[in-house]
Amino acid sequence: MKLILLFILTLSLSARAHGPGKNNDFAGRRVLFIGVDGCRADAVAAAIERGMAPQLKALIESDGGLMTRKFYAGGELNAPTHQPTVSGPGWTSLLTGVWINKHGVKDNSFLGARVQAYPHFMRRIKEVNPTAWCASFADWPPIHVKIADGSRVNEIEFLDEKITATPDAKRHYIDNPEKDIEMRDEALTSLRTRNPDVMFVYFGQVDEFGHGAIDSRASFSPDSMLYLNAISHVDSHIGELLRAMRARPKFAEEDWLVLITTDHGGRGNSHGGDSDEERNIWLVASGRDIPREKLLSEPTPQTALVPMIYRHLGITPKAGWDPQPAEVKSADPKNP
Repeated sequence: MKLILLFILTLSLSARAHGPGKNNDFAGRRVLFIGVDGCRADAVAAAIERGMAPQLKALIESDGGLMTRKFYAGGELNAPTHQPTVSGPGWTSLLTGVWINKHGVKDNSFLGARVQAYPHFMRRIKEVNPTAWCASFADWPPIHVKIADGSRVNEIEFLDEKITATPDAKRHYIDNPEKDIEMRDEALTSLRTRNPDVMFVYFGQVDEFGHGAIDSRASFSPDSMLYLNAISHVDSHIGELLRAMRARPKFAEEDWLVLITTDHGGRGNSHGGDSDEERNIWLVASGRDIPREKLLSEPTPQTALVPMIYRHLGITPKAGWDPQPAEVKSADPKNP
């Protein structure tokens, strides 16, 4: 009899955790977090103005949508949180909610990383809601190999879906746009056939065009049509993800927080420094409970996203999680 009751309870919890609409661990609240690597803020604005990013434009103009260019990467200047504007520290900050003085990631080697102590935010979600469904899709392998896997405790997986694609460096990443399509399609399948509570989708081609890796004529610049075209391609992927999200059978009962941002900007064919072009980034967001006025009026660190996700899901951070972004002390991004 006890075994039967346990089986029924297990089925009940599974159905509640993985159901559509309000039938999940968070009363229908869900998160779609999209990362676009190396996507300079003024280039995104230029793409929108030129009609090359209609999906982002529509989301910004939708009820509950916004775009801010007061977001910033690189930590606080002349402070312990100051970090290089490269992908390793950038994505670690975005996915853990803390700066280099805590996560310890200095560059793309990830040597000295302390993501066991300051882990990926989805591990934290699973700690308090073990039946939550967490998914991640990325074609920059360190997102999973270094940040997600490095956050595991006793090698226990906390991602229910983890799909990784590896662009070929020997081909100068010319297949990166194809890998972005693979990530898009995997995420679309999840949205259409499963019931993710939290989903992260990463696209890498914009950064590779900025570096001139795919085409040597391209650069991190709003004047580079090749760079803007890459943004436009990713915009189309974003549109398909948003359409799949809205086409879910019980979407009307779901409360989605959508966050779209980048890890850093760039200058010429590089990044890593403290120029406005590298530090000043952007955030497109949509949701009922986003701190709209604050985001539009105040400089906001990229470490602010994780606390926003917790608040949306109704998760109260435990002592020691330290998800709160550092107080702005010396950074003063100059945004038009």
